[in-house]
Amino acid sequence: MRFKRRLTQSVRIDMTPMIDAVFLLLIFFMITSSIIKDPGIPVNLPAAKSSDSQPDKDLVVTVKSDGRVYLNGKFIRKRDLYKTLRHLRKKKGRDFLIVRGDRVIRYGVLVEIMDIARLAGIASVTLATKR
Repeated sequence: MRFKRRLTQSVRIDMTPMIDAVFLLLIFFMITSSIIKDPGIPVNLPAAKSSDSQPDKDLVVTVKSDGRVYLNGKFIRKRDLYKTLRHLRKKKGRDFLIVRGDRVIRYGVLVEIMDIARLAGIASVTLATKR
C-alpha cells in the first residue's frame, strides 16, 4: 500500500518590519521625552521634603530673583498678569497655576502673584519646589 506524502509549507512571518517600527517609536519617545522640561528661566527653587511631583500644566508663573515675572516662559508685567490670567481662564478653561519663585525673592511678591491669580478666577494656585 502506498501512502501519499503530504507536503507541508512552513509559514514564516518576517519580523524585520515590525522591529524597525518598534525602534523608530522608541527613538521618537526618547527624543520627545528629553525635550519636555520646565520653562528655561533659571530660578533657584527652595527645597521641600514633602513636595509632590506635578504633571505638566499649562499655566506656570516664574518670578526671578530680580522681581521679573514670566508667564509660561514669556516676560509679562505684573499689571498685565491679571488680564492675561483672566483671559486664559475664560477662553481656555485653565484654572490651575504653578508659581515658581526664586528662593531669595520677598514673600510679599509671592503673595501678590497668588492674590492676582485668585482675583482672576484661578481656583488652584500651588508653589513649585525641588526635592
